[in-house]
This record gives sequence, C-alpha cells and structure tokens, in this order.
Amino acid sequence: MYAVIIYGFPLTLLGFEWGLRTMLTVDSTGFAGPTLAAAGLSFLMPLIKPKQKTIPGHEDVIAMSRTEAAFMPFLWLFVLAFLFCWTWSCYMSLKFPLDKTLGFDSHMVIGGVLYSTSLILTGIKEKV
Repeated sequence: MYAVIIYGFPLTLLGFEWGLRTMLTVDSTGFAGPTLAAAGLSFLMPLIKPKQKTIPGHEDVIAMSRTEAAFMPFLWLFVLAFLFCWTWSCYMSLKFPLDKTLGFDSHMVIGGVLYSTSLILTGIKEKV
C-alpha cells in the first residue's frame, strides 16, 4: 500500500496542479511532461545509494552484492540520460507544445516513459 502511495504521489500532484491551473484558466498543456520527467528522475536518485549489508564479525565493513555492484553503473547512465530527457521534455513543451507522438503530446510521452522506466528500475533495485 505504501508503494502505491509513494510512487503514485507525483500523479496525484499532477492532477491537483492540472485542477488548479484549470480553475485559474491558465494554460496547462506544457507542464505535465516535464513534471513526470522530473518525478522519474527523482525516483532514480535514491537507487544510487547501495544497500548496506554488514558482515558478521566485521562490523566496520559494509558489503554489496555482486548483482547490485553490476547494476550501479547502469543506474548512473540512466540518471545522466534522464537529465537530458528531462531537458528535452522541457524544450518540447516550451517550443513545440502541440507536437504529437503516438497521438499524445510529445513532452507527455517523454515524461511518461521516464516515469514508467524509473518505476521499473525501482522494482529491479528492490529485487537485487
């Protein structure tokens, strides 16, 4: 239940912001994609911290599994890529807000892909 609340919270914020912008009659077409992209990026940052495992008899040593050690460089690559994709989403929402990809605003597609990918990576990191 907590996972649904935590990982669904950016979508709740998105809904509230959309409602507020609609009530204030402010154009709300350009904010959603970059918001989802930023949420996806923010979910990646805690994944970079390794899970700390203590070794019995060696309390001053912290161990990391080989699988997690192999996964860490990929996470760093995703963080770097997500930074560029967030920038791309911002650019698309500002310069080409009506551009479509698969029938959706392009900045929304970028943000949605980043958000979904971050949730998948979070699930993988929890299993590693």
